[in-house]
Amino acid sequence: MVKQKVVMKVSMNGPKSRTKALQAVAAAPGVISAGLEGDDRSKVVVIGEGIDCIALTKLLRKKLEHAELLTVTEVDEKGKDKDSKSESKSEYYPSAWSYPVVITQDHMYPPYRNQDPSCSIM
Repeated sequence: MVKQKVVMKVSMNGPKSRTKALQAVAAAPGVISAGLEGDDRSKVVVIGEGIDCIALTKLLRKKLEHAELLTVTEVDEKGKDKDSKSESKSEYYPSAWSYPVVITQDHMYPPYRNQDPSCSIM
């Protein structure tokens, strides 16, 4: 397995949300180390082997309201990053709206015929 370095941006409101984010990330399988980076400490950096970064992002979105996957990079044995997978950005593709097919059913009624020949009006 190859070591990966995953950087995610998470909305953090205070020290309680930072603790919650680090506990959630550290409990994920394959995580070797986890930490916070950035000026406002809103970036979570995870290093590990065989990390499922999509599942990790979903986990952080479940625990905290907003999480965004910024980069996924491979780490050499010496601890330096490789630039082969440095930028992986998610893009939003709007889906085309379509109207559902409406299936109508016609009701067939037999024609009304008076079966009583002893009608007094006729």
